[in-house]
Amino acid sequence: MLSITWRARLLSGLLSSLTLIALVLLAQSRIRAVLFGAVDDALRKQAQGLLRDPRFAQPPQGWMPGPGMAGEPLDGPGPPRRGRGGPPPLQFGTTTLLRPRRIPLERDPSDDRPEPSRWSSAGFEAAKLHGEDLRDELAPDGSHRRILSLRGPGAVIQAASQLDGTEGALREIQAALYRLLLPLALGSFVLGALLTELVLAPVRRLARAAASIAPENLAARLPAPGGRDAFDGLVGALNAMLARLDDAFVRQKRFTADASHELRTPLSVIKATTSFLLEGDTLSESQRRALSRADATADRANQLVTDLLLLARTENGTLTPRPETVALDSLLREIAADAEATYLAPHAPVVLIVRDGAALATDPELLRRLVGNLLSNALRHTPTNGEVTLRFSENTLTVADTGEGIPGEALARIGEPFFRPDDARARTHGGAGLGLALCKEIARSLGATLEIQSEIERGTAVTVRFREF
Repeated sequence: MLSITWRARLLSGLLSSLTLIALVLLAQSRIRAVLFGAVDDALRKQAQGLLRDPRFAQPPQGWMPGPGMAGEPLDGPGPPRRGRGGPPPLQFGTTTLLRPRRIPLERDPSDDRPEPSRWSSAGFEAAKLHGEDLRDELAPDGSHRRILSLRGPGAVIQAASQLDGTEGALREIQAALYRLLLPLALGSFVLGALLTELVLAPVRRLARAAASIAPENLAARLPAPGGRDAFDGLVGALNAMLARLDDAFVRQKRFTADASHELRTPLSVIKATTSFLLEGDTLSESQRRALSRADATADRANQLVTDLLLLARTENGTLTPRPETVALDSLLREIAADAEATYLAPHAPVVLIVRDGAALATDPELLRRLVGNLLSNALRHTPTNGEVTLRFSENTLTVADTGEGIPGEALARIGEPFFRPDDARARTHGGAGLGLALCKEIARSLGATLEIQSEIERGTAVTVRFREF
């Protein structure tokens, strides 16, 4: 199925081509009418001039028709004859005007002169009845003639012209127009397609402007093309929708930040209470197990609230990095050791590859949180016989594992808050789906880019490319 753009191009090109064809046919018809109209005017002028001649009603006594040229004395003495054909025919452009003929309406018995021949017997009879007749006939030699018959006092004047030259000119004009028709039609088709592109240019600008709007810049608006037409109405509706989305996102972020902040106090109280009770010696074994479970749950809830609050700050733009020159070799060793110590169960080893003395201008606390989350995620999904590699080289940090990998259909959504490729597996490992989302936002706050590549049963590699502050 053709797209709307291609349908508009084809329709515009087709309309342009049809318009051109119609113009060519109209021009051909108009040229024919003009040429034949000029012939008719010349014939009428010649016949009417003869009708006004005083000799028309009473021809001179010395009148004698020449060979095939009845009515010759009406034109005056004329030039001398040239051979048996008589005087040369009159010329009208490419049209030959033949000598007019005067045919009496009634034969005079006393007139012993031969009766003049007629250019058209049918035209003569029609002129007798209606006063005028104009028709085309074929001559005995096959030539095409146009014959005007006008009735006058006692006779009919027949003026005739040879149309072979006129029709030849029309055929040449028609052939020239048809030769030009194909290239002109193709040209008009291309021009119509280009005009369609110009018409659709505002739509493409709107599409580019809409594509540039991301969740973090929903306050941007689409430019109105102007003109107060349907496009302006569409842009207005889209901008109103963006305003509603922006308001909803702002309220959601504000709610996340406020809720996270408000939850910290009661969770801190719960944590302090469970920790205080666990220090006593009067608890039974079942009470200690219950309090230990509540204490661990409070820790996880505190971590979740902390992540939510940090995520809200990065999305709201209130998280301001404080860059300083960091010695990466020592910092990364410390982060790797903390990640392994936090992961109490047997886990894959962490291999650190970093050049001694490597340094980076960045916020050390945010970098610690970023690398710690990546290492924790890698250790969680890598078997004990696998390996997790932490590498830094040329402003590029890579955390790669040989774990279970991420399905291809889920890879595009990795980094969305609370998204987990496999809910059951994620709950077993204890993940809440915030780790990679938080890593992406921290990387963006640090001016870095984060890319994830993964293959099932072969592992995952997360690459963070930093830029200098």
